[in-house]
Amino acid sequence: MKSEIQITKEFNFKKGQIESFLKGEVKRKFRGKSKISIRKRRKFIDETTRKVGKKFGKDVLCLFDFSKNGFVSLVSPAHTRSTDKGKLFQSFAHPQVFYTSHCVDRFSQRMETEENCIAVLDSFLAQAMITYGMHDGYLPGPEGVFACNLEDETLIIKTFINYELLTDNQIREFYTPDALSLFKQGMMAENVGDSDFIMAEELPCLPESS
Repeated sequence: MKSEIQITKEFNFKKGQIESFLKGEVKRKFRGKSKISIRKRRKFIDETTRKVGKKFGKDVLCLFDFSKNGFVSLVSPAHTRSTDKGKLFQSFAHPQVFYTSHCVDRFSQRMETEENCIAVLDSFLAQAMITYGMHDGYLPGPEGVFACNLEDETLIIKTFINYELLTDNQIREFYTPDALSLFKQGMMAENVGDSDFIMAEELPCLPESS
């Protein structure tokens, strides 16, 4: 097992590499010290986040600070653990949550993204946490379902199945009226024609045949 000193050295080395890369990107994109518009900031953050994810891994969190004194970047690769399940990536938002490398890789493939997967997974998981206990080993959320295990007070997220890949039976199993009532109203379609599925009690009453 790697010592904490060795892990810290590797963490700092990776952090230094990413910061150097970001400084180069900023220098190339913004040559002057003029005020940077919101549109340019968003475009730069989106493009740079994709580049960092592709070049250094999908576990890197970059925080961009555009100020009058110039550009400052705070970079934090996710802390990891080596286990019999492979490499585990610690959540940025939830210290007791770890994602398997399989989960991160599959999430990147299924969502077709090279951006920071840990940050996006955290966002999805925050909404799914409220369904804990409703389905043993699973956390349904508005974007899909997390498969998980609770081990030694640590929640291990094994994989993520985005909504489009769920079967009709899985949708009926995970997205019950009780579960749907916990999510944001935005998941509910205003018109029946815009919905992916309809609960039985929401079906229009048909006239009785004579």
